[in-house]
Amino acid sequence: MTVVVTALVKIDPDAREAAVEALTRGIEGTHGEEGNILYALHEDLGQPGQFVIVEKWESREALQAHGETAHLKAMFAELGPLLAEPPTIVFTSPLPVGDAQKSTI
Repeated sequence: MTVVVTALVKIDPDAREAAVEALTRGIEGTHGEEGNILYALHEDLGQPGQFVIVEKWESREALQAHGETAHLKAMFAELGPLLAEPPTIVFTSPLPVGDAQKSTI
């Protein structure tokens, strides 16, 4: 079963550029991981420095392995001091309703 993760990460606005650099390094490493289907970074249009990360994993095991990678740990270490507040992370499983091609990520 696939797992979709959504993370809301709010950065101190003065640290936006440093955060984007840290996120870029972490995401580039993640894109090469086995089991990663999607790992996409978005920024709130009205609040610079508020990021939404949407991830899709082939399985819970793949997601667990991701949590142990050096590039993810390095990304968290860099982002920690830049955070305006603790991130919100939600783990979900798709519930396809309506048009099957439009109802899941």
